[in-house]
Amino acid sequence: MKKTLLLLPALMLAGCQMLNYQEPTGEDTASVVFTGNEAAQPVVCVPGRGFKDTKTSLAVKPWDTNAFDELFSAMKKAEQVPVTVAADGQARIGVVYNERDTDMRRNHCRVAVQFNAQAGARYLAHFTRNDAGQCGLEVRGEEGVLADAVPVDWDCP
Repeated sequence: MKKTLLLLPALMLAGCQMLNYQEPTGEDTASVVFTGNEAAQPVVCVPGRGFKDTKTSLAVKPWDTNAFDELFSAMKKAEQVPVTVAADGQARIGVVYNERDTDMRRNHCRVAVQFNAQAGARYLAHFTRNDAGQCGLEVRGEEGVLADAVPVDWDCP
């Protein structure tokens, strides 16, 4: 019985890790840094397994102060969320946004793009949500040039 109780936390931790995005390693990868004007959850498409949440979610500081750094760290939130993706001509990334308004109704949007992630390249994926509730995701390369990202349905083939 004691062995079973000792194994339970390990199994739970392993199960939770499988829910999050597991970053690939090696030379055939690219890096993406998510930013945004709203707090949201970045996701990466894992073919055959669906969109997986990154371990850290996007946060926006309400004031320019370092007081939020420790809080964000404890909550696994950050103003910039770096991830590694497989270099692929059909790399898919996205963002999930959830908010409750004053009437406790949920505002929700999901946005995904597909782009040609080059091995060794660095990209910036910026999430925006406007006052009308529309969401967007823009991907730029290191030099600030727009990547060839195109909006796609919320589908991870």
